[in-house]
Amino acid sequence: MKAMKILFLLLTLQLLSFSAEINIDKLIDKATKENKHVYVYLHWKDCVYCQEMSMFTLDTDSVQKAIKNDFYYVDIETSKNDTVIYRDFKGTSKEFTKHIGFGFPVSIFYDKDKSVAGLFPGIYAEDEFLVMLKYIKNNSYKKMELDQYEKKSDLKRRNRCQRKY
Repeated sequence: MKAMKILFLLLTLQLLSFSAEINIDKLIDKATKENKHVYVYLHWKDCVYCQEMSMFTLDTDSVQKAIKNDFYYVDIETSKNDTVIYRDFKGTSKEFTKHIGFGFPVSIFYDKDKSVAGLFPGIYAEDEFLVMLKYIKNNSYKKMELDQYEKKSDLKRRNRCQRKY
């Protein structure tokens, strides 16, 4: 009986330490073949702002459709023990957060050259996030800043964190 308890404990610990490997470089290669960008959403499970971004922006039909059509989506939840690989970086998701130098939540977009096409920390309303997705999708980040893109394309973002309830 004691041996069964020890075996059960070892199996439980092994499951808890399970980690996935998130190889952003390989995902960029796959996305490039489909003429897409990679979108990484970096967040923490106990972050109120992350939960708000997930519920009120990323979980909306229009944002989900835009992401599905034009991006490879990578969800990195930093309390998990995942290994992240990007260029010369290999470490945990928590270490990756420190590596990029931003807190939570943060939306990172990568282009075919494996460089950052856009890095947007914070929470965004649905309509303003859709503008960002178009900005990246259309490769406008190569020509202008996001605020210039908004003016030129006559797209308006509301002030951050404002939503209609």
